[in-house]
Amino acid sequence: MSNRKNIYNSIRQKMEAAGFQFETEQKPHLQNRKENELKFVHPQLVKRLEEDGYKVRAKKFYIKPLTDEPDCEIGFVTGKSSPLYKESFFIKANSSDSFDETPAWTNRENNAALDSLLESITGYLKTSSDVSSDQMNTYLFTWNPNKWDWVDLADSIEHLETIGYVERRWSCGNSKGIKKGDRVFLIRLGKEPRGIMGSGYAKSSYYVASHWDGSEGKTTNYIDIEFDILINPNEDTLFDKESLELVDINGVQEWFPQLSGISIKQEIVESLESHWFNFIKENKYIKNSFVSNDVVTKIKETYREGKAKDITQTRYERNPEARKRCLRHYGYSCKVCDFNFEHHFGEIGQGFIHVHHINQISDIGKEYEVDPIKDLIPVCPNCHAMIHSKRPAFSIKEIKEIRKTIYNKV
Repeated sequence: MSNRKNIYNSIRQKMEAAGFQFETEQKPHLQNRKENELKFVHPQLVKRLEEDGYKVRAKKFYIKPLTDEPDCEIGFVTGKSSPLYKESFFIKANSSDSFDETPAWTNRENNAALDSLLESITGYLKTSSDVSSDQMNTYLFTWNPNKWDWVDLADSIEHLETIGYVERRWSCGNSKGIKKGDRVFLIRLGKEPRGIMGSGYAKSSYYVASHWDGSEGKTTNYIDIEFDILINPNEDTLFDKESLELVDINGVQEWFPQLSGISIKQEIVESLESHWFNFIKENKYIKNSFVSNDVVTKIKETYREGKAKDITQTRYERNPEARKRCLRHYGYSCKVCDFNFEHHFGEIGQGFIHVHHINQISDIGKEYEVDPIKDLIPVCPNCHAMIHSKRPAFSIKEIKEIRKTIYNKV
């Protein structure tokens, strides 16, 4: 029993190191467990999740025996509605509580999921929910088709061309300093063609999850990337070695690294952005002007959108605080077809909706003050794609009339 007590004490220390605050030791409610459970809170984690738009009902966290057996696994559990169970930047639970089958994280010899969860929570909290524009770093991510077959690449590109972006989880190797809003380039390694095939922005700080190669018990570091450009190397030209030599005339950058997520030298970032923009423009890879990247400025009661970061790059800011104000006013149902993801998909659809800019900021081409109520409106991805299926985009009224006409014919 003393060994079990040591295990609880060790886990408690790890929990507290990750920011959890111990509240009490208690008998598990309505359960015939042989040991008490440890109850924790984490106000900073709850606050951060709420700032990121989650409804956080589960605000207590427990270290407890997972069955009634005396030598059972000891695990971490919380309420089933918690974003810890649903979001990809938190590692997947590897066990469950036998009382109600709540997923649980525990440390096993070949799968220390509990330790990995605490590490990913720490990483998640390292960055603020709204990214400061003070310092944006640039990173090079890699894809080697000899190691991993990107089977849905064509689908990802089609999605991007439809609504202007596509999100993917990507391994960041040992790079743990990447923050939400950092610039990302993706380079293809292995056999020819080799070269940069995509760009975008980090949508998260690093987190730990199961390894992409499928090895049981093996984990790696990831970030979520929102790609604004993706090129299919089987069909189109990549930004190849010769192009990179023009960017990096002094040869200061390693362009074909073994590890993903390495930093791009600050002194060549401007050159890279300029050459990359000219390349994608000349090759007509910019096929949809609705490109969102959530890089923001300081937020006041009025919200400025559309301020060009670099006139040659034509990249526009979008303000997530304006989005939040819009959704607080309108809610999460599509204002064209009234579809609500939570109503149809339950918890996994909670908080999911696109926000449409009535005045398309890439067409405006300059900074303007956006009214979250007058200038923004929530729409589902399908309606959003239809709105942007022509230029200039359909108005909300026009797209509603089209739907009405079609439904009247049925």
